[in-house]
Amino acid sequence: MDPLFSFPKLTFIVESISFTLEIIAVVIIFLAIIAALTNIVRHRLKHETTQECIDAFKRTVGKGIQVALELLIAADIINTVVLSATLENVTVLAILVLIRTFLSWTLMFETEGKWPWSKKSY
Repeated sequence: MDPLFSFPKLTFIVESISFTLEIIAVVIIFLAIIAALTNIVRHRLKHETTQECIDAFKRTVGKGIQVALELLIAADIINTVVLSATLENVTVLAILVLIRTFLSWTLMFETEGKWPWSKKSY
């Protein structure tokens, strides 16, 4: 069942929005890596320990990936729910959202030292 089948221009717009979100997610990851590499240089110039440099790198890249994962989830929801809402596609979407949510939680634990539902750091 394709709810936008009778509106090809609207379908094209929604597909374009979804694709744009995916491109933005890739750009955010790329920029996070560039920022993390810049931070490593900055931390090394301050003569900080290697572990501090690695931690700063992981925090920067991790937060960038978290944002990108949220955008990718949004793009998948748009693609599945608006453009191709079949039971099979919705099931695949549910699995993708679960995997990406798990990844986001583990990245939060890695970058902030706590689980999303936790109030204090470990």
